[in-house]
Amino acid sequence: MKRNSIVLLLLVSLVSILESYEAIGQSLQIPQIANIASPYKGVVELHVKLGQQVKKGELLFELNQDILNVQKFFYSSNLKLNKEILEGAEKLAKIHSIPLNDLQQSMRDYLMAQSSYNLILDNIRTSKYYAPFDGTVTKIIRYDGSGLGDNDNEIEIIQGVVKINIANQVAMVCNRWPGILDLKVKLGQKVKKGQPLFSIDTKAIEIQMKKKESILKYTKLLYDRRKKLNKTKTVSLYKMGLSENKYEQAVMNVEIDKIKIKQSTCYSPFDGTVSRIYRYSGSGNGAGKPVVSITAAN
Repeated sequence: MKRNSIVLLLLVSLVSILESYEAIGQSLQIPQIANIASPYKGVVELHVKLGQQVKKGELLFELNQDILNVQKFFYSSNLKLNKEILEGAEKLAKIHSIPLNDLQQSMRDYLMAQSSYNLILDNIRTSKYYAPFDGTVTKIIRYDGSGLGDNDNEIEIIQGVVKINIANQVAMVCNRWPGILDLKVKLGQKVKKGQPLFSIDTKAIEIQMKKKESILKYTKLLYDRRKKLNKTKTVSLYKMGLSENKYEQAVMNVEIDKIKIKQSTCYSPFDGTVSRIYRYSGSGNGAGKPVVSITAAN
């Protein structure tokens, strides 16, 4: 009987010790650290500051959507157009006034347009990045206007409240688009917020844009001609829709090149000093690749 009591007492003590260790483990739990990266290339638009406390689900940064919005407009219009063509083809098929191949092609075109539009919507949705838990922004690698490469870390979040020294924040400014660099600053140079740091040579984009503008003119003439013929029923709805689609795609291609030229120069995100130069004038540099680092003036 006495032996059983001792065993019972030992078991109770063991349970108590295990519970104590569990409580200590919980109190000493290592905080989670999250590195937020983008799977896509793009231009950073930051929504938080270094040292800021954030809540789970709070927007941290997103990629500039200028090009995505142009693509969304085109693919939305293209989807609407292909739906109208398919509906027209289905009506004609009921009275046997359209070849089966044309009807099937209309179906394929509509499904392709639907897939392309949904893909753009998904790209827009996934271009925004949120805090995975309550925590503190402990590191920002790139700031507003910098190019971001695919799978590059952008922000670090540490769970809970963390005090950090924000006096010497450093920004790595990266290329927005691939091209030949024109560096506008020197190592050790003092720079002001908004001062140009570097740009890429846009000659190649401009040459391509002139070619695309020629295609735009041609597709517009063809589209306008077929619109007139459609009024007299001398051209099929499918052919007119095809020319409209090509015209709108040509408009989209020119607009995207205009955006790339507009975004060819990168600027300093804050007052500071050029603390590192990764590439110099005349060097080629890919999208999202670092060019200079800026250390804050304070």
